[in-house]
Amino acid sequence: MKLIYRLKSGWTTLKFVRVGLGSLILYSSIESREVTGIVAGSLITLIFLFTDGVCCAGGACYTPSKKNNSAPSENTEYEELGIK
Repeated sequence: MKLIYRLKSGWTTLKFVRVGLGSLILYSSIESREVTGIVAGSLITLIFLFTDGVCCAGGACYTPSKKNNSAPSENTEYEELGIK
C-alpha cells in the first residue's frame, strides 16, 4: 500500500519534469536498442517515480528554531564611538 501511496502523492511540476526526462532517456534507449541505456533509463525513471526528489521532504533534517522568550530591555545604553 505504501508503494501505491508513493506513486499517487507528491506530484509537482518538478516531478513531472523529472519523470518526463527519465521516460525520454528510456524511450531513446529502447529506440536505439542500447541495453545499458535501457537499464539506466529504467532505473532513473523508477527512482523519479518513487521519490520526492527533495532531501528534507519527510522533515528528517528539520531543526526547530530556538525561541527567546525574554523581552527586549527598555533601557538600552549606547556608547558613541569616535569618528575617524
